[in-house]
Amino acid sequence: MNVSISWSQPIEIFKPGTYNTDEKFIEHLRKFIEEQDDPVLDKKGIFMFLSGELKPQEKLSVVIVEGTADHTIREKIVKKKGHIREFKCLYKNYKNENLYLKIGTLEDVEINNEIIQNIVCALINYASPSCNEPCKNKTEISIYNRGDYSPLSERYGEEEE
Repeated sequence: MNVSISWSQPIEIFKPGTYNTDEKFIEHLRKFIEEQDDPVLDKKGIFMFLSGELKPQEKLSVVIVEGTADHTIREKIVKKKGHIREFKCLYKNYKNENLYLKIGTLEDVEINNEIIQNIVCALINYASPSCNEPCKNKTEISIYNRGDYSPLSERYGEEEE
């Protein structure tokens, strides 16, 4: 399977350490995302949280990769229930880091939960985000990243053929 993902410009998020508990951080993260007027949040697809610096020189690392096929990315983040281990990991490990969110829109692919899950798993396996569990799914996927895809590589999955 070949997939092309077009990545958005980073959306800057506040530093988690501004809040004294992970609950407060998560509550404010949800509110922040809910109030953003960026239309890219109303798409379905892949999203990743990044930590690091954009200026003077971009140094980012992937912290969380997730995706959604049946909700918008805004809804997925705002309504994330129960299993918020990833957001707690953001708070605990990146308190004084700048956080960013990038949205990946899939091109020429019929989006459904299985495809999104396979792509998220492939990205987790390629990029090893620190707050995601490793994926057991081994679906062969070649990923071509376009737009503002840093710190991801432009292509994944082709060298194994």
